[in-house]
Amino acid sequence: MEELRCLLDTPGLRVSYDEANGWLYNQWLGVHDAASVQEHAALICSWHRKWPCRKILSDHTGLAGSWQHSVPWIGGEYLDTLAEQGVEYFAWVYNKSYHDHTSMQQALYYATRPVIAIFEDVASAYHWLQHCPAFPAAWRQGEKPPATLNAGPSK
Repeated sequence: MEELRCLLDTPGLRVSYDEANGWLYNQWLGVHDAASVQEHAALICSWHRKWPCRKILSDHTGLAGSWQHSVPWIGGEYLDTLAEQGVEYFAWVYNKSYHDHTSMQQALYYATRPVIAIFEDVASAYHWLQHCPAFPAAWRQGEKPPATLNAGPSK
């Protein structure tokens, strides 16, 4: 993580570009209500348009409180928007809170893309993203990959 270029640094979110790996690294910070979640997710989408990449690491280790109120929106609209923008792999690192991990698992029920995996530490998320295979071109053009690739619970 030594080659991170900070793109945005706010009290609620830090967005960086990992130059060595070619992906966005998002660090959620503090407490967020539903409006704040959508506002900060929109910032991530905006920075992704400026720095397009196939992979995103979303780190919640600095997040406090619950975002249960935003689970359907995150799992549906937000992740679908990122997929439409070209994101193929999304690594999610939960904080040590039961609520954060549970919210991520519940969001997977709403998500159809990109391929998502949940981790308890940043190093494991890095390793997974570094070893993700390239998608066939048909998948990048809207065809859904087989469900077995989704790292979340079966639907």
